[in-house]
Amino acid sequence: MKNLVNGLAEFLLQTDIASVLFVMRHSNYDNYQIVFNQLNNDYYRRILTDHQRIKIENRFIQQKWILQQNSVHLFITHCGMSSSVEGLYFQKPILCLLIHMDQFLNAISINYSGVGQSLFAPSSLLESFLNPVDFHNYTFSANSVTTKLLTMWRNSTYEKAVRIMPLEMKHAGGLKRTVEEIEFLVNLNSNLDRYIPFHDTLPFYQRYMLDLLFVYIVLSTPITLHLLVTCCKKHRKEKND
Repeated sequence: MKNLVNGLAEFLLQTDIASVLFVMRHSNYDNYQIVFNQLNNDYYRRILTDHQRIKIENRFIQQKWILQQNSVHLFITHCGMSSSVEGLYFQKPILCLLIHMDQFLNAISINYSGVGQSLFAPSSLLESFLNPVDFHNYTFSANSVTTKLLTMWRNSTYEKAVRIMPLEMKHAGGLKRTVEEIEFLVNLNSNLDRYIPFHDTLPFYQRYMLDLLFVYIVLSTPITLHLLVTCCKKHRKEKND
């Protein structure tokens, strides 16, 4: 919570026209109050008490109604399936603040699709192999919050990417499929690149898993040589005896 609050405060200081609606309930609201009371940065305290720039809400609000507003340009969410779909349907770039389970997979898809970014990044390749689904103990810095928000704020690349998402949702299934196909292609300027199968977008060596084959060869060769040398030495010793 501390890094999130500090990152948001720094973002507001660096963007004169941005404002934040911070919706927290129950323990999250209590944690925010603790973090705010412990703030030593006077600039952060001042910006976080400016009601023209930030509003703290601890009651239930209609998320869909908020996301429909044209004045909303970014959506910070835990990236559960429902929240992610709502944010993308209403064409809002997403910053993922993850908690558990499928949210990590959703965040990876959002980041890969270019419609948002995630505060989560696996610390190592080994960790990804050991636990590819859930990382409860991941951390992020205040600087990463500020940097990612500044990167996406009023960024035409992200805005263009999220404008396409509702069309793709309609394309996935609807009442008038033919009309939706035409609408989808017109809005894409007849660009069919998004229809390319994922397998065909991979480099040659990944497509045929040559990288894995190379790893197996590299690992198995020294082991095989070591076993051969050990066996030869043992055989010579027995022969000498």
